Amino acid sequence: MVTGIYPTSHKPHSGTFIRSQVASLIDAGLEVEIIHPKPGPVPYRYASAAVQVFRKTLNGRFDIVHGHYGLWCLACCLQWKTPVVASFLGSDLLGNETEYCDNDKKTNLVIHISRWLCQQVDAVIVKSEGMKQATHSNETFIIPNGVDFSFFHPISRAEARAALGWHKSRYYVLFGNDPQIPRKNFALAQAAIAHLQAKGLDVALVVATGLPQTQVVQYINASNALVLPSLIEGSPNIVKETMACNIPVVATDVGDVQQVIGHTDGCAICPPDPTAFAIALERAILRAEPTTGRKDIAHLDRTIVAQQVIAVYEEAIHRHTHRGNSVGWRPQGSPLQ
Repeated sequence: MVTGIYPTSHKPHSGTFIRSQVASLIDAGLEVEIIHPKPGPVPYRYASAAVQVFRKTLNGRFDIVHGHYGLWCLACCLQWKTPVVASFLGSDLLGNETEYCDNDKKTNLVIHISRWLCQQVDAVIVKSEGMKQATHSNETFIIPNGVDFSFFHPISRAEARAALGWHKSRYYVLFGNDPQIPRKNFALAQAAIAHLQAKGLDVALVVATGLPQTQVVQYINASNALVLPSLIEGSPNIVKETMACNIPVVATDVGDVQQVIGHTDGCAICPPDPTAFAIALERAILRAEPTTGRKDIAHLDRTIVAQQVIAVYEEAIHRHTHRGNSVGWRPQGSPLQ
């Protein structure tokens, strides 16, 4: 695995979904080694990753080099012995462009390189149908990040609030992203909460960002609902983690959110409008019983997703070995179709 984000003692929240995937692959019997260059100048980190990949693949000991995010996938390709699987995360293929802001030159460069890489690697993994369309590749598989169901599970709301020091009877709505990122649209969440407060509801908007997962699971279970007002997403992990805890989700129709929450009573997809969000959030926070989210996303258990990733590895190895005549090949019965 080659990645620029991975949990450390200084950034325990960074790349937790990649660590979870690594753990699921190890549980499935694979041996996994991580290349995660230390903090430093960005060009040096990419160069360090490329050199490490080149050296480690020379002896043919590895079956796959798996990169996460466009430019880290590029570092994986600077060798020729080992098949490369590229996982794209969202902004590397789709950018950050919205009606409110444009992509900058750096983002446009990343998009260009990422889409070019889709034609060079042995297999591509993306998180949503919108991302797949951006790859223009026949070897693209939609595999959302799996959820660790043993970690993200329902716990008593009273217990979670006691641990966090939250009020027992107040309503809490969770915003599980960085408010400083424009595409996360924090202002819409604030406006919706202001609507509810104007109606006399004792509701607070709580931000959970930069936290270790041990706290994230507490924040989710202590909340009455999760709000995701984003303008652009791939496959937001916080939505799936919240579903695994049977907590309602109110979100815009971005990425794969419709597929994840669309069949669960208590959850709602809304247009990016404060009034619409306020109406849906009011229903969600006043809901007395838990949702069926955990059951509804059982197929996203990371143990199941690990088998899908392994199937992609097998195809990538096949294509790398038979590169000249393997275009369009698919293993029969593949769960990735």
